[in-house]
Amino acid sequence: MTTTLTPSQHPAHARSGAEKIARGTLQEAGELAVLSDASGATRHRYALVIAFDSEEALRQAVTHHRCAYRDGQHVQELTHG
Repeated sequence: MTTTLTPSQHPAHARSGAEKIARGTLQEAGELAVLSDASGATRHRYALVIAFDSEEALRQAVTHHRCAYRDGQHVQELTHG
């Protein structure tokens, strides 16, 4: 999925002080390859994949440049054996 923000959704227009912190799930971390419609395949040496339950939560995270996340099952298995 590709999410495009309109100018009114851009972070410079969204500073309100009462912003809600988007919550997601950490699905993967480390060296990752990302495939997108816009830029094709891109490798990242240090990266996180955080999944959100809704497009609105994703927009909040992007707009406010912040989010909180919990560990997904795969990450829990890696960190807790």
